Amino acid sequence: MSLRSRAAVRVWRTRNARTVGDRGYLAYLVVMVTLVVAAPLARAVWLSAATADGVALLASRDAPAVTGVGVAALWAAALLLGGRRGPVLRAPFLTHALATSDLRRSDAFRGPLLRAGAVATSSTTVIAGVVGSSLLAHDLADPLAVLGFTAAGVMVGVISTVAWLTGQVFPRVATPLALGIMALGAAGVAVPEMRTFTPWGWVALAYPGGHAPTALAALCATVVTLVAAVPMMMDRLSHAQLAAQAARWDSATIHAAGMDFSTAAAVYRPRPHLGRRVRAVRPAGWLPMTFFMRDAIGAARTPGRLIVGILSLVCAAVFLTLAFAPGVPGLVLGATAGVVLFAGLGPVTDGLRHAVYVASDYSLYGISDEHLLLNHLLFPLVMVVVVVTVAAWICATAAAIGLIPPVLGSLALGLLALLARVGNALKGPLPPGLLAPVPTPVGDAGAAIRLIWALDAVLAAAVAGVAAVLVIEAPALLVGVAVTLFGVASHRWRRRA
Repeated sequence: MSLRSRAAVRVWRTRNARTVGDRGYLAYLVVMVTLVVAAPLARAVWLSAATADGVALLASRDAPAVTGVGVAALWAAALLLGGRRGPVLRAPFLTHALATSDLRRSDAFRGPLLRAGAVATSSTTVIAGVVGSSLLAHDLADPLAVLGFTAAGVMVGVISTVAWLTGQVFPRVATPLALGIMALGAAGVAVPEMRTFTPWGWVALAYPGGHAPTALAALCATVVTLVAAVPMMMDRLSHAQLAAQAARWDSATIHAAGMDFSTAAAVYRPRPHLGRRVRAVRPAGWLPMTFFMRDAIGAARTPGRLIVGILSLVCAAVFLTLAFAPGVPGLVLGATAGVVLFAGLGPVTDGLRHAVYVASDYSLYGISDEHLLLNHLLFPLVMVVVVVTVAAWICATAAAIGLIPPVLGSLALGLLALLARVGNALKGPLPPGLLAPVPTPVGDAGAAIRLIWALDAVLAAAVAGVAAVLVIEAPALLVGVAVTLFGVASHRWRRRA
C-alpha cells in the first residue's frame, strides 16, 4: 500500500483505539477459543482421518476423483460468493473515501484481499496437510508426495481467492462460469482422461500416488498467470460495486451480532426479477392448489436461488444415501445432510415465513391461521417428497446400496427439516431473559446459550440427520427428534404474538 492509503486506514482505525486492557482481553479470548474450541475440533478431525475407516476412505481408488470434483465445486462456489460478498471489502465509509479518491483500487484495497486470501489458502493447505499426513502415518504415501499435495493445497487456496475476486469483479459472468466448471468437473469423473487438461484434474493428479510433478508444474503456471491478472481485475471494480457490497456486509454483521441470523441472511436474498408480470395468485377450484401455484411462481421469480435450493436438496439426499455405504463416517455425513437440507429448504419456504408473519395479525385471506400455514406447507412438502426421495433412489441405485434405508431416511429427514423450518420461522426475536449473564466456573456462558438459541434449528437438523442414518437401527431416536421438533413448533405457535 502507498503512504496515502496507509495514512487513510490509520486515521480510520484510530477512531476506536484499543487500550492495553482491550488488547489483553482480546488475547485472552483468542487463547481460550483456541483451547476450548479449535484444539478439540482439530483433534477430532485428526482422529477421524486417522481411523481405519478414514484411512480406507482417503486411500480408496476414487479419492483423487472426489478431490478433483470437490476442488471444482470450491472454485464454483467462490465465483458465486464473489457476486454477493467479495474479498475486496472495507467498512462503508472507508470504502467511499478510498473509492472516490484518485488511488488505484489495487493499492487502496490490497489489504482486505490479502487477508481473505490468507484465510482461504491456510484452510485448503491444512486440509491437504491432514489428508497427506494421515496417509503418511499409515505408510500409504511417501513424504515427497505428501509435500507435493500440500503444495497443491496452497495453490488451490490462491486460485480460490482469484475466483472469489473474479466473481466480485464480473458478477454477471460468475454464474455461467461456475455452472461450466461444475459440469466439466462432473464430466471428469466419467472421463478420467480429462484430468490432464483441467486445473481441478491437476489437483486430482497431485493426490499422493499420482503424477505429482507434471500436475504441480501446471498448477504453478496457472497460479502465476492468475495472480498477474489480479491488479488489473481490482482496478475494474467500480465505486457502486464496492459501496453496495460494503453496505450489505455491514448490515448483515450488525444483525448477526444481535443473533438475528435469519435477517442477516435475508440481506443477501436476491430480488425477484423473472416473471414479475406473471400473475402469481390464480384462483382455482381447490384452495390448496391456489396457494401451491402462488408459492411455486414466487420461488421461480428468483431462479438462481431456487436452483441452488434444489441442488442443496439433491446434495443432502446424496450425502444421506452415502451414509449407509460401508466404510464411511455415516453419522458425520448424516449431520451434514441435515444441515444442507435445512439450508436448501430456504428458497421454497418463503410462503411459510409469510404465513407465520401474518398469523400474528388480523386475518387477511378469510381463513384461519392454521389453514393458512398448512396451505403454505404444501409446496415445500411436495419439493421434499419428490426431489429428496428421487435423488436418494437414484443415488442408492447407482452406488448399489439397499433402497429402503436411504429412501426412508431421506424422506424422514426432509419432513423433520421442514418441521424445523416451521419452528425457526415461529421463533421470533431474542428473549430478553437470555441477555442476562450466566456465570460458571469457566466464565460467562451467556454468549454460548444465545448462540445455541440462534442456531437451534440448524443443530436440530443435524441431529435429525444423525437420527435418519439410524432409522433402521434405532427408530426411537428418530421418533424422539420428531416429537421434540413438533412440541417446540406447537409451543411457539401457541405463544405467537
